[in-house]
Order: sequence, then C-alpha cells, then structure tokens
Amino acid sequence: MVMVPGWLGRSVRIAWIEVMCARRKRGRPRSLRLVLGIALIALSIGCGIGAYGLGAAVYRDLFAFPLETMRMGVTMGFLTAIVVFAQATSRQLERAETDLLLTTVTVREFVVGIALAVYSRVALPWLLPVCGGAIGFAAGVRSPATAVAIAVAVGGGVTLAAVIGAVIVFAKNLVPARITDVFRQGSVLRYALIGVIWLIGSVVVIVFPLDRVTELARRAPSAWLVDLGLIAVPEINTEAVRGLGALVVLAVGIPGSVIAAVAIADRVLDEESDAAELTSGSRSLVGDGLSRRLFGRYVSRPTLTVARKRWVQERRISLAFFMAICFPMFGLSGIVLYALSVRDIPPIALVSLAFVCATGVGQGFGSEVLGAEYPVLPMTLTSASGREFVRGTVLAAVAVGAPPTALLTLGAGLVGSVGVLEAVLITVASVAWCCCSAAVATALGMDVRYRDIYPMPYPFTSAMIYGEIGRASFIRLGLIGVALTAVCLPAAIASVPSVTEAATAVLGIPAPLVRSAAVLLTIGIALAVSKIAVDRAVESYAEYTLR
Repeated sequence: MVMVPGWLGRSVRIAWIEVMCARRKRGRPRSLRLVLGIALIALSIGCGIGAYGLGAAVYRDLFAFPLETMRMGVTMGFLTAIVVFAQATSRQLERAETDLLLTTVTVREFVVGIALAVYSRVALPWLLPVCGGAIGFAAGVRSPATAVAIAVAVGGGVTLAAVIGAVIVFAKNLVPARITDVFRQGSVLRYALIGVIWLIGSVVVIVFPLDRVTELARRAPSAWLVDLGLIAVPEINTEAVRGLGALVVLAVGIPGSVIAAVAIADRVLDEESDAAELTSGSRSLVGDGLSRRLFGRYVSRPTLTVARKRWVQERRISLAFFMAICFPMFGLSGIVLYALSVRDIPPIALVSLAFVCATGVGQGFGSEVLGAEYPVLPMTLTSASGREFVRGTVLAAVAVGAPPTALLTLGAGLVGSVGVLEAVLITVASVAWCCCSAAVATALGMDVRYRDIYPMPYPFTSAMIYGEIGRASFIRLGLIGVALTAVCLPAAIASVPSVTEAATAVLGIPAPLVRSAAVLLTIGIALAVSKIAVDRAVESYAEYTLR
C-alpha cells in the first residue's frame, strides 16, 4: 500500500482495508486471481492492437470516425456508470462499519475512503485495457498527445461518474427521513421512483421525437469528453471549445462533487441515530392505532393482526411493493403510449388501467404469501385460523393497493372521454378487482410446498427474502393475470367501440349504458370469484403440512 500523509492517507488506508476485506470475503483462490490477471493482460494487448488498427485507418483516411455516434454513446455510458457506481457505493456502505470508523476519522476521510474503495473495485481493473487502447490508438494516428488526452477524458469521466454516484447515494438518505412513515423505508422509495421514472420515460419516448432525444444526448456536457479525448487528432473534426469545456467541467465538477458528497454525508450521518429511532423501533401488532380505528369495527382482531403484521413486514422489506410496481409497469407504459397516441383516455384504456393495477396488487401481496411467513410459518399455522389468515392477507393487500388504484382510475376517467358515471363505476370495479386479484393470488400462493421455499437475495440490497425458485413462481404470476382477465372480460369487450356499436344497434340502448351494465356484471363476477378463492385458500391453509 502506498503511504500518503495527512487526511488523504487515512482515506487511502480505509479504502485499502475495505478492498482487502471484500477480497477475503469472496475467497477466490490465488490460481483464479492469476488466471484473471493473465486474461486482463491479454485483453489489454488486444485492445491496444485493435485501437492501433483503428487509429491507422483513421490516419490514412480509410475510415470515417463516427463522431456523433461516439458522443451519444459516451452520454449513455456516463449515465450507466453513475448508476453502477451508485449501486456499488450503496453496497459498500452496507458492509462498512460506519459507527466504528467515525470514532477515529472525520466524515471527509470516511467518504473519500469509501469512494476510493468503490473506485478501485469497479474502475481500477479496467485501467490497463484503457491505457492499452489509448496507447494503441495514439500510435495509429501518429500523435503521442492523444494517449494522454484519452486517458484524461476516460479517467476524468469515470471519476466524475463515481463521485456523482456517491452524492446520489448520500442524498437519497435525506428524503426518507423527512416524509411519512411509508416512505421512510428506502426500498419503497426506490421502487416508487423506478415506477415514476418508467412512466416518465414512456411519455418522453412518445412526446419527444427520437431525433430530438439523440440530439440532446450528443450535445450534453458528457459528450464533450469525446472532443477532449480526440482533440489532438487532426484527422477527426472535433471542436476544441467542447474539449476545453469538458476539461473545465472535470476540473470543477470532481472537487465540487466531492465537497457536496462530504457535506451531505455529514448531515445524513448526524441524523442517522434519530432516523434509526424512527424506523427501527418495534411496533405492537395488537394495540390501538390508525388501522384499528379504520377497520376495528368490521374485522376481527386476529384478522387485523395478520394484516398489521404484513404491513410491518412490507415497511421493512417491501417485497409486495417491488412486485406491484415492476410487473405492471410494462402494461402501464403501453396504456400511456396508447393514450398519448390517440390523445384521449377511451373506455378500453381506463379498464386496462384498472386491470393492470389490480393485477399488481394481487401479484405483490398474494403470490408469495407463504414466503413472507416462512420464518414464522409454524407459529402462524398454530396461532391463526385459515379464515383469519386469508382475510388478513386480503385486507393487507386491498387496504394498500385499492386506494391508489381507485384514485388513478378515477383521475384518468375524469380526464378522459368517458362520463362521470362510467368513471365512478370503473373505479368501484377496480376496488373489486383488487380484492379478487388478492384472493386468487392468495389461493394460488397457498399451494406452494414448504420444501420449495428457499432464501433469495432482495434486489439491489444485501437483505434476504424467502420465496419459490424456478419457473413455478412465474407461472403463478401468469395464472393470476389470466384469472383476473377472465373476470374483467365483459367490461373489456363492452369497451371495444365495434362491440358497443353493435350492441347499441341491436338492443337500442345508449353505448354508456351498455358499458355500465358490463362493468356491473364484472363487479358481481369479481365478488363471486373472490368468495370462491377465499374458501379455497382457507381449505389449503387447513390442510397445509410442513414437509
């Protein structure tokens, strides 16, 4: 380890210790590390040879360098690098002994040390191939200064992405500490943001022409790195102003981002103990509270206790929210694109919107109902009856999923071309569909055998969850969608304009009345299917064995 004096030396020591701990935890044998080192050297030689051939072709005017394509690619790569470094920094902070380190070093030394550890693990192994490619390309274009320019552009861009990723990781901890209890769980906020970003991306794709998006990517400051790296190649028509601008951005952005990361981390770490008291305290599952005031008169205490237990679980590790957001996003994106293309929200889009949201509610809360209970499943089977457990699970799903589904459906209906009465009826139907989806999903989820449930990593974190591994879980998700599709079929068919026109011509009644009757029919079907599914889940619960 290189000895560096002062606070930077202590940061380097922190990074060295974290890297060594991670290496020992992986437990790779020395022979494997030797093979990886040889492969890295071979890759560097290959990059150098390939880059030399490319540079020679450019020098001899045998190849037109795709400058605009490179600019767009660098912008995409820069954004990807920010995401990769942010995830790596988040994992590194989870493994680090933050409290112990902060008793011996300052926040600045801790933040810089963690950033150096992440940088050395993510970016440093690729330093040799980048240098090989830079030297090879510089030799091909007969310009030694190009090697230095490429190294500065690539190294500076990666460093800036790493620091911005650290800023994002520390900054996101400021948000959950200041809003309601639901969003104090970082994973909930993460997947909520995933859903919002997905929808915004869908809107951007349809609203902004593709040429406009690519043009923005080419003109972004990150694209200036291409001009900086190739500024010394006369055969390529780069813009010197952009190259110098990229150098200024790196010179100002890297230290500025480091200062911002240290300042935000100092604020976050000071408030960490207060946030821990708010988020990690134990909670009573049987005492008075908001849920007791809302549902205490309508459901039994054991049923409400099952629901409250599930809500506490989801608040800590939001598996249901993850599934309820990620899976329906594909359907919601298609609905948004369709509505934007026709510049309206017709009845079929409104029914599809309610269907997709209701399907997500069932998939989130019911498909892995036994996985959520796996650590305490023997106690649950002996302390709660089947009807109380199933009703509590359905209540947990409907209480969380029905309000946003209803609000989204009603808001879209009032904005669209359907009438107020139809919008209200479809909103009521969406609540019934949420109940039906949760009941069907719970009935299907109760068929998972105890020995088929295994621990698995929770996405984007180091936490462990339990669930069924393999294609059976995905088949179950598909069956939930198929069952709810059958329930919603009358409303969906009646929303098709040609069907509505035919029914109006034959029966002589207005089209809104046809659609309203179909929605009322689906509500009745949903309630009947929910009753059957609950009874089936209760029977499965009573016959369940731990073998």
